[in-house]
Amino acid sequence: MPYDEVGLGPEGRGYWRKPEVRSRFARPRRRKIGTWPSSEGSPEEVAGKASYVRSQEHKSHPSAAGAPALRSDAGRCAPELTKDVGRNTEALREGIRHRCTSAVFEEGFPMYVWTWLEGVLYEARHIRGPVGTYKGYRLESTEWPEDPENRLNWKA
Repeated sequence: MPYDEVGLGPEGRGYWRKPEVRSRFARPRRRKIGTWPSSEGSPEEVAGKASYVRSQEHKSHPSAAGAPALRSDAGRCAPELTKDVGRNTEALREGIRHRCTSAVFEEGFPMYVWTWLEGVLYEARHIRGPVGTYKGYRLESTEWPEDPENRLNWKA
């Protein structure tokens, strides 16, 4: 493993240490609901083009997404939550209309959207293929995004 030079030790000689390596299992930083960029379409326009898609990566049961392909690090979806794509798409669009999104956009869509479904907060991730499609997953309260403008204060 390579080492980084980080400064001068005694007698002016450089000293070395291993760079920090983050485990792939380490919990990521909390995300943040950001400001809607003025360079993007209105929340209503973007919401009208966004849609939810089922993901095999979160399924431990056969579904319309295909054969189950649950990743070892992925949360397991309850079968009843993925049956109604229309309901999930509408919840996603509601989150966008409320601007409960990240400030980072990909190809005209927010990278992350937060929305309520049956009183539970979900995070949707833009998957960039096809553009405008999202997969979603339930969040525990410790995983909720920072919300400086209190935009999550609506429940569907």
